[in-house]
Amino acid sequence: MRTLAVTAGKGGVGKTTLTVNLGLALKNLGFRVCIIDANFTAPDVALHLGFSPDTTIWDALKGKNHLSDALYEHECGLHIIPGSQDLEVAANRDIYKRLKRKMRKLKYDFIILDTPPGLGDDAKSALIPAKEIIVVATPEWPSLANAYRAALFASDMKKHVIGVVLNRATVHELEPNPVMIENVMRMEVLGKIPEDMSVRKSIAIQNPVVLSYPESAASIEIRKTAHLLGGIPWKDQRQWWQKLWMILGQV
Repeated sequence: MRTLAVTAGKGGVGKTTLTVNLGLALKNLGFRVCIIDANFTAPDVALHLGFSPDTTIWDALKGKNHLSDALYEHECGLHIIPGSQDLEVAANRDIYKRLKRKMRKLKYDFIILDTPPGLGDDAKSALIPAKEIIVVATPEWPSLANAYRAALFASDMKKHVIGVVLNRATVHELEPNPVMIENVMRMEVLGKIPEDMSVRKSIAIQNPVVLSYPESAASIEIRKTAHLLGGIPWKDQRQWWQKLWMILGQV
């Protein structure tokens, strides 16, 4: 079982959107996937999927309850353990250690944790249950600098930082390209998700873009990233004119 934490050095980079869609893309490849909303400060996974849970991860972490007590299956087949909207929930290292212990009883190929963004204690503590880390950033140097800091403290915690996913990317000449970023950050660029109106539309209708707009530019790049994580070769089935049209649409 692989346990991945998706983190970001700052908010607003599309971390939760990537978490949900990446989980769905892996599920569509045949993997058993569970997404855990480990962002106790501002849990948004359930909102992205359009449901309001009666039982949350906070209920499951109390006493002798199991995580499966808060497990939901979305209509797309993705398994979710949603976060709590209770403002009294206080995240600390002990809570995340408890989560790590309870996660051992889950049986999945991938458990993906959506964690708090930033460089504070809550963001660091949320990485405790995970073995591998994915950092999300926009392709701008301030965002990348924060992502690099997040990767450093993950490494200090003896976590394996798989790489960085670039989100909301364009083809502007002033935007740092993946090769440049890999050379500076010493991290693999796992994916480059383009700025895509389909993502905004999917958030508005509370349905993952991989499900609602499967042939959109963002969906294709997310699926490519899922293939990479799953060790499955990617074969682009699009015709040459479809690829050209998609590139022109990003200009």
